[in-house]
Amino acid sequence: MLDISEVIEEGRRAKGTRRISIADPICLPDGTVPQAYIIEAMAQISGIASGRQGGSLFAAINGLAFSGTAVAGDTLEVESTVDRSIGGLYSFTAQATVTGRIIAEGGILLHFDESA
Repeated sequence: MLDISEVIEEGRRAKGTRRISIADPICLPDGTVPQAYIIEAMAQISGIASGRQGGSLFAAINGLAFSGTAVAGDTLEVESTVDRSIGGLYSFTAQATVTGRIIAEGGILLHFDESA
């Protein structure tokens, strides 16, 4: 879902961006991006921040709040930091911004297969 992702601190923090156009298949007819896609982008960058290889399962959302929207023409920026990990369970603090304005922030919980 992200156009660009970058590891800021290996195994700890990452950020990514998605440029949104009116032709983007994630946009609703009015040009807004559904919150579910923003959450998905936050989960994806969290997986990258973990530094783990392979896939993960989206385990939970914790205290995630929206304070704005993303629309066609915006660049969605997402960032995530690992808070802690226990085995394959990782907790993150993530946020999504548009032009420096926070539109969503909260906790993401991912589970990585320990056998991988």
